[in-house]
Amino acid sequence: MTKIVLAGLMGVLFLCMSGCYKYVAEHPEKSKAQFYEDQAECEKNARDYSMERLQEYREDNEIDHSRRCMRDKGWKYHFRK
Repeated sequence: MTKIVLAGLMGVLFLCMSGCYKYVAEHPEKSKAQFYEDQAECEKNARDYSMERLQEYREDNEIDHSRRCMRDKGWKYHFRK
């Protein structure tokens, strides 16, 4: 019984701790407003690319394409507490 309770508490602790970390993008020269402009442009490009290639719609491909575009614009992704 105590093992089940301990496992449950560990699971809750893990979920709480994992919620404390946030995946963020930073750029040394651009503001948050410019982030949203770049993000909108990259998401549109990714969506257009998927539709142009007539690929089966897969969110993962669009996210990868969009993040690659953001990295090309100088944005760096990392985890922040």
